[in-house]
Amino acid sequence: MQYYYYLLLLSSFLLFSQSTSQTSAPAGTLERTTKQQVIASIPPGASVSPESFLTSPSGKYAAYFLRTETAPGAGGFGNDFCYIQVQDTSTGEGVWESECTPVSTANSCTLAFSDDGLAIYDGSTPQWDNSAESADNDPLETLELVDEGDMRLRDKIGELAWRASEDPRVNQKCGAPGSPGLAPAMPPFASPIGGANMPFGQQGGPQEGQAVPAEGATGTFGFSNEQPLMDNSPFESGSRRTVEAWLGMGVGLVVTLLGFGIAEFYY
Repeated sequence: MQYYYYLLLLSSFLLFSQSTSQTSAPAGTLERTTKQQVIASIPPGASVSPESFLTSPSGKYAAYFLRTETAPGAGGFGNDFCYIQVQDTSTGEGVWESECTPVSTANSCTLAFSDDGLAIYDGSTPQWDNSAESADNDPLETLELVDEGDMRLRDKIGELAWRASEDPRVNQKCGAPGSPGLAPAMPPFASPIGGANMPFGQQGGPQEGQAVPAEGATGTFGFSNEQPLMDNSPFESGSRRTVEAWLGMGVGLVVTLLGFGIAEFYY
């Protein structure tokens, strides 16, 4: 009888393993499991080498969440900049970047995945998001990085809601002179005073020390004493994989309890 008892335990373990494998995300994919899921977070003054949060199936491309300081003499308010960068792993060169998002030097910057898609937070204050939206307003569920280097978001039924290739941007050099949100690299004495009479109809740039808000960055900088950032309540998209997981776990639990009952009966 002891043989049958262990056989029942083994079968329940196999059922649980199968249900778990069915819900695991495919290579190059990150699935949202909470309403506001933290993907990566970087504290102020961090000197740790960045680690990729997503890699394409073949490993050719990897996505990183980066934080850079304002370079000396670059102007602006001296804040840091956080952004997403997709890199070619063979060369280390960037192939796509999100906007240079300004964050306070006193706050952590966080990359999160929520109903609004990808978002960057300065402390608990949202500073940037990619404005992803499903055509039928279905919840966004999957972030993927394909072997072409394109990052994409899909809703719970697999429909495409956003792709990085539709918003191309690379080599912004966030935090360097002339990068988005900072004064131009050209010194003020090299351009006409007041920006008038620029050649070929060009518009005058801001003077040194003036900051240009990064496009898409709105709101004030966050502070450490604000409300908690993340909503970690479960994300229920109604997907088939979630139902299968709970069904498999339930069957495994029933089989295990039956095994204990049979063992106690014969002992």
